[in-house]
Amino acid sequence: MKFSQFIIYGFILCLFSMVYTCHEHTGSKLPELNNGKPWIADNSTRMGFQKMDKLFHHANSDESIEEYHKQAAQITSIINEILSSCTMSGQGHEELHKYINLLLEEVRSMKGNDINLAKQAKLNLIEIISKYPLYFE
Repeated sequence: MKFSQFIIYGFILCLFSMVYTCHEHTGSKLPELNNGKPWIADNSTRMGFQKMDKLFHHANSDESIEEYHKQAAQITSIINEILSSCTMSGQGHEELHKYINLLLEEVRSMKGNDINLAKQAKLNLIEIISKYPLYFE
């Protein structure tokens, strides 16, 4: 394993640790709305999801497994940026973590060695990212 891959995997492990120790594991369910309305997200969260949407708005069936791994690392990096600068609190913050957990589940599949699972995970990731405005504004 290359040293850079070791660093990336260590970083990902650290991120997962932060997500799961910061809050109780919420499972893979969609966030609840705020009395039928989207939650107000902080600026770093909005910017992070805009960045993800810009990078991951379409699928390319010709991508290699290495490209999926690279994309998984990019998503993880953006999620880390969101988490490290998040100023949200209360129930909206908890619901954001539910949403991020959905993303992280797909990222795990993209990091694997099964190209078909990685392709499907990217499609799922694109769908989850596109639904962000339904839950947060």
